[in-house]
Amino acid sequence: MIERTDVAVIGAGLAGLVAALRLTEAGRDVVLLEASDGVGGRVRTDVVDGFLLDRGFQVLLTAYPAVRRWLDADALDLRPFAAGVVVHREGRTLRLADPFRAPFAAAASLLSPSVTPLDALRLLRWRQAILARDGRRVAARPQVTTAERLAEVGFSDGLVEGFFRPFLAGTFFDSDLTTSSRVTELVFRCFFRGDVAVPARGMGALGEQLAGRLPAGVLRLRTPVRAVRDVGDGVRAVVLDDGELHAEAVVVATDAPSLVDLPLDGAPTVPAAPARGTAAVHFDAPRSPTRGRPDLHLGAPGEGPIATLATMSDVAPTYAPSGRSLVTVSTVGVPAEDDETLVAAVRAQAHAWFGDEVDAWRPLAVQRIPYAQPRQDPGDLPELARPVAHAPGVFVCGDHRDTGSIQGAMVSGRRAADAVLAAGSVVATGSGR
Repeated sequence: MIERTDVAVIGAGLAGLVAALRLTEAGRDVVLLEASDGVGGRVRTDVVDGFLLDRGFQVLLTAYPAVRRWLDADALDLRPFAAGVVVHREGRTLRLADPFRAPFAAAASLLSPSVTPLDALRLLRWRQAILARDGRRVAARPQVTTAERLAEVGFSDGLVEGFFRPFLAGTFFDSDLTTSSRVTELVFRCFFRGDVAVPARGMGALGEQLAGRLPAGVLRLRTPVRAVRDVGDGVRAVVLDDGELHAEAVVVATDAPSLVDLPLDGAPTVPAAPARGTAAVHFDAPRSPTRGRPDLHLGAPGEGPIATLATMSDVAPTYAPSGRSLVTVSTVGVPAEDDETLVAAVRAQAHAWFGDEVDAWRPLAVQRIPYAQPRQDPGDLPELARPVAHAPGVFVCGDHRDTGSIQGAMVSGRRAADAVLAAGSVVATGSGR
């Protein structure tokens, strides 16, 4: 069976959803094909024993420009984390707060041995410099590694080791601070301008909201794509298990590994994007170890498997059944040990932070995510916005085309859709259905 449409979009992650929305808004006939049973790609939420388990520890930065363009934040019922972090390092617990959103807590942070008066002044100047520039100017700055940029600013070793290294290990799964300074400064720009939050129904609500705005019949779940063939006359055939979908343009909106594996007839192979991986361990706890505070706890790299720990039900009570708490831990990289050994190592490190109550935590799930983000070292990013026009009639998008973030995924989807429209070969025919 052969069907026809204006544009076929492959992959209903955030990039594919935004691309499909942009194209349908422009009047194009679109079919959005998703191999799995749901939308969102890597940004999904599972329900286990009444707990909402995001697939890996994920958060939404409310200051992302794409959030304002594509999402209804009020409908997501966003629940923010506390303005600051708690760092566990060398047997000490340090609370570091944002002076602009939690001034009293930030004053206490100045008593921390990790923060010197010069650090506080330099942090203020760095913050002002990042916010004074348009985001495009930040993205265009000469890039070095994050470690080199922090040294240029003049931060002390105490602040780098006591805050930046554990924080960025949890953010980019990068303990060595090799991530591009452009990416780090763009992310901190959003940290400074808004909240870190999760939707009350879990991170999967982002994709569900986007999908809910698509016209009826556009989205097809459980529809894997086997190949894309060039059939001539400016038409591409998307090969399915039960036939072909012919389109004048194809947008491939998969993650980087899936893009490499998809045969694209007549198009060059897309180089593999190196990955940053992680594992997430979710626990059912009888009570909150953080006693109702919506804090993000950070572990020092090298002291155990925990990069981040959050009692998600303290951030959003909807994440756990009444009377229970959900504790979610993330790691840097995918640990080599088996699940039982990993859980034991996480529990041992958390025991040093919270005491014997950790013994009562019940493991709910261990998620291993080899491709959590594309690596974003300076050598990986000759430019932040990589090309989306891949071959005649073939376009690509995903966070491997922009920054490795929710912002980057949505922006790349919009860019790919705009490239399809600019190509001028696709007219609004409404021929597909």
